[in-house]
Amino acid sequence: MARKLFILVVIGMIIPAMNLNAAEYYYFSVLNQRSPELIAKHWNPILDYVSAKSGVLLRLKIGKTAPETTALTVRGEAQFAFTNHLFTPERAKLGWKVIARQDTEGIQGEIVVLASSPIKAVEELNRKVVGFPSKEAFVGYWIPMDRLLRKNITVKEVFAGNQEGAMGQLRFGKVDAIGANSAVMKGYAAKENIAYRVLWRSETYHDLCIMASPRVPAATMRAVRQAFITMSQTAEGKKVLAQAAANINQKQSVGFVKSDDTEYENYKRFYKKTPVRE
Repeated sequence: MARKLFILVVIGMIIPAMNLNAAEYYYFSVLNQRSPELIAKHWNPILDYVSAKSGVLLRLKIGKTAPETTALTVRGEAQFAFTNHLFTPERAKLGWKVIARQDTEGIQGEIVVLASSPIKAVEELNRKVVGFPSKEAFVGYWIPMDRLLRKNITVKEVFAGNQEGAMGQLRFGKVDAIGANSAVMKGYAAKENIAYRVLWRSETYHDLCIMASPRVPAATMRAVRQAFITMSQTAEGKKVLAQAAANINQKQSVGFVKSDDTEYENYKRFYKKTPVRE
């Protein structure tokens, strides 16, 4: 109960940036792909495990939407982040470093309609209503919008606040199509028994990564990274990952592997050439 109340308080208020030298714990932000409640259910067991193994106390801190979470992270109100929103040219200047990522084959941006939709091609979306998680979403907004702009397709944009929110809009017929994260779309469709059709899919990008602020001491960063990347190698860690997945009705648990900025160079190349603007 105490943990639940803590998370709700953190979501509902802005907490000033900490003095890291005096802090007893570090804030860990998680990009909103699901509701804040589901994020807490998934990440609290993981952060508890990493805290115990690393000796670095981590506490979840998120906003109500993806833009709010990214904003608090950029302001320095979190010292670790699970995100892919810090690779824009301006945010790259902040000095955050990739230390680990999810152990997946990667993600793609998709433009998706329901299987029952009469729309068969991207070109048919001209002047249609298209849903997106937020303007912050890399594969959910930037990638699909880049494709639409390059095809000279004009759409009415609707923002839902997170990935599953946009998928809910599609499910209930509030939009004609959505920009989606391929992995989240697949999981949501399986959970909600939704049939959908992919009109277009991008190249593959690495999934969200764990990043550390330049304000985090090197030894602290290494301890946290080691706890994450060895999590799936221990019986205890596997159990925690399985429980965290079950808490959000995710059939398969996903661990973490060591990573660095070089694995995210295609993000940076994309931002340099895209016609999409913030």
